[in-house]
Amino acid sequence: MDTFLASIKPRLKAEPSAPVILVSGNESADLDSIVSAVTTSYFLSRLQQSVLGQSNAIVIPFVNIDRQDLALRSDVDYLLSSSNIKTDDIFFRDQLPQLESILMRNPDQLSLFLVDHNRLAIGMSSLSAAKVVGTIDHHVDEGLHMDTAKIRRIETVGSCASLVADLFLNDTIALDQKDTSGKGKGKGQPDWLRQSARLLLGPILIDTRNLNPEFKKVTPLDIKIAKQLMPYTGDSNCFTSLFTTIDEARQDTSKLSFYDLLRKDYKEWSVNQTIQGESVLFGISSVNGVIDDFVKRDGKEVIQQAMSKWASKRGVQLLMVLFGHDFGAENGGYQRQIIVDPHSKGLQGFSAQLESVTELKLKRTTVVDTDDFVKRGGKAYKQQDTSFSRKQIAPIVEKLLGSSDSKKSNM
Repeated sequence: MDTFLASIKPRLKAEPSAPVILVSGNESADLDSIVSAVTTSYFLSRLQQSVLGQSNAIVIPFVNIDRQDLALRSDVDYLLSSSNIKTDDIFFRDQLPQLESILMRNPDQLSLFLVDHNRLAIGMSSLSAAKVVGTIDHHVDEGLHMDTAKIRRIETVGSCASLVADLFLNDTIALDQKDTSGKGKGKGQPDWLRQSARLLLGPILIDTRNLNPEFKKVTPLDIKIAKQLMPYTGDSNCFTSLFTTIDEARQDTSKLSFYDLLRKDYKEWSVNQTIQGESVLFGISSVNGVIDDFVKRDGKEVIQQAMSKWASKRGVQLLMVLFGHDFGAENGGYQRQIIVDPHSKGLQGFSAQLESVTELKLKRTTVVDTDDFVKRGGKAYKQQDTSFSRKQIAPIVEKLLGSSDSKKSNM
């Protein structure tokens, strides 16, 4: 895999007219999204003729954040570095102008392959003229790219990485064995296989909370793929060891300001409801931890200033922050909380709408309340049904805000 990644930039320079396939993750750029983009890129570089009918295309993994923001994602940084993946060879949003220039020069030269989302993100609209030749996702199927996608697999599983592995791993192993006459499992495996297996296993374990059915995320496919991947990692440790190490890195937010936490894992949607002549733009940040601890650490005012600053920077009329943390079975288990922070007079009553969704089992908490926050319609809640994550809550918010055909960034 190192050789593949290191070859991308030299090939772009040496082969300016070569077809380019950009494999893009979503704009939250979480562990699952980044790993899916990197591994899918590698697999397509090996299998593009058989799965896409192309040959000699330059396949580029694209992470939909600025390069400097990768430092906010300690779990991603840990898994990539411990798998010997050099981030210098991965493309980030800072390099979007280079990709735009390819599209402007020749609209047919650049094509897109979407992973962990199935509608092109709002921030990628400058590449909307490019054909989407593939989609792998585990979110709601929006029915797009039916005519252009040669690979289109959208299933509700715990992790997009499970779908990536299920689609490509066996075929790539078979190709490798054909080329090298095969090798045994474990430490005798080629570097690309050990790297891919470790990378893919990471988000599968994190997204399913170590394959734990109590969290209602894991599916039979996630379990099947995790069991298939483990022997290839060359690591004799059990799932729990890798899960714990990555999760500890993910939960270490001690060095991040609350503002950084808001932008660390963020998604945005535009809904076709007209408020004062404009569509409603809303965003949801996911934060590891609970409100009470951040109030103790930073204070209510700092938290609200950070939310207002981030909402203003993103231009959203509604910002929601979803909190979650696993305290362990002996200390109350997994807990979730929600902050609803409207930044439009037309949405001051949105909290009441959300409260009407009985499945969430929301219980009001005043831990972050101030007069200004409450005056603009802000409220915070304990979410007693913890099975609802952002993936399930975002469609609920869309339905409450506007029409079912809303345009989403699908980050």
